[in-house]
Amino acid sequence: MTLYKYSEAAQIGITTAFSFLVIADLIGNSLVCLVVFRNRVMRTPMNYLLVNLAVADMTVAVFISIRYIFPFLFVHPTGKIGDLVCQLFTGEAFVWVGALASAFTLVCIALERYLAIRFPHDQRKRITTGKLKRVVVIVWVSATLWNTPLFLYARYNPVSEFCMFQWPSANFAQFHSPACAVVYGVFPITIMIYLYSKLVYKLWFRPTVSSSMTQRSKLRYCKKCARLVVTVSVIYSVCWIPVLAIYVIASFSSLQIYSSVHTTSIIFVTLNSAINPVLYSLQSDRFRKYMLALLPFSCCLRRRCRILPARLVSSSDKGSDKNSSSQTEVIMSPLESRGPRV
Repeated sequence: MTLYKYSEAAQIGITTAFSFLVIADLIGNSLVCLVVFRNRVMRTPMNYLLVNLAVADMTVAVFISIRYIFPFLFVHPTGKIGDLVCQLFTGEAFVWVGALASAFTLVCIALERYLAIRFPHDQRKRITTGKLKRVVVIVWVSATLWNTPLFLYARYNPVSEFCMFQWPSANFAQFHSPACAVVYGVFPITIMIYLYSKLVYKLWFRPTVSSSMTQRSKLRYCKKCARLVVTVSVIYSVCWIPVLAIYVIASFSSLQIYSSVHTTSIIFVTLNSAINPVLYSLQSDRFRKYMLALLPFSCCLRRRCRILPARLVSSSDKGSDKNSSSQTEVIMSPLESRGPRV
């Protein structure tokens, strides 16, 4: 793959960076899925959204490795077979599908958190398990359909030994790249900023005043949740804006898109997918203990890693919808889902 052979040292550094991030991504996000599916108390709509985010991040990692690591290990086929391999495996199509599914899932998480605070007792306006199934299908179908051009126009270039895009017209990229910047960046980031600004304002600047220990506990868990999801969204924005900007600039100029700057931006994209499980474990004691309990080489003893029972729930909480708010979430006790009224 001569396109990325700036020097032998650079090639080794790039391959090492991608390899490390991909391995961390796959291990961390696999643990996220196992924590939720192996512990009944964690099977809530919010946690299933986090599982969907983990699956999207793993999709990015798998196809990033196929595009940027495996070409150094095997000879890419040429001709029509090479084009087909580019369209399905070594091209960027599935990387962008996973990325867009991740962006849409982050928007859904932001909406779920907003609704949990705005309508804590109205299950009709919350994301239940039944609604979640439809949401997940819509997220992945939409992400795949939007990236259809990447599947159709990927071709193998024998000169650069790399998969390129042969667009149907000269100005197609000038439309496609800005549109992708809006769909991947402007659209989700704007929605998240709007929803989280209202959430942060409610929790920190106009919290419900109550002397009840239960209410104070609810508010504390709501704030903890807000800090995590805001952090995840900010990191997504920081990691994705550079690569989106590069594609937009390259579409309107003669700038060589596949350069060292572009490669660095792709490393940031991979970092974004790998860092989310770290954020979950740093923010949540319960989630961290569940993860440690899954690791065979962990020095954490079974008794020490055992999760303590969730705080007692008031009688009104016990009657809540089991699909939406009756069980502990990854980063919250059951009390959080009955958070303060707005």
